[in-house]
Amino acid sequence: MNEQIQETMKVVCDSILDREQNELYSCSQEELDNYWFFVYDQTKSLTYNLYHFTECLTLYKSKCRRWEEHHNGISCVVERVRDKYIYPKLKEFESHIRSGAANWR
Repeated sequence: MNEQIQETMKVVCDSILDREQNELYSCSQEELDNYWFFVYDQTKSLTYNLYHFTECLTLYKSKCRRWEEHHNGISCVVERVRDKYIYPKLKEFESHIRSGAANWR
């Protein structure tokens, strides 16, 4: 690739990353739930849904951590993310599995 194309690609990629970061940082704590993408698929097995849940949880945790670090600093960020965001999702998943009502978002 020539240098002009490489520079243009860099500018475009940087712009996309900056926009995503600005979008994340500008949302409220309540709006972080918009980054929760798990939907239980009753046509699939529990194993499939659990795998999908953990993948979504990893993505969500990453977004929440970045948001928390930006707004509240790095001190105790792991504990804050775990307690504020991750545990509630785990408890919700457990509750629905135990009740057999695994049709939620």
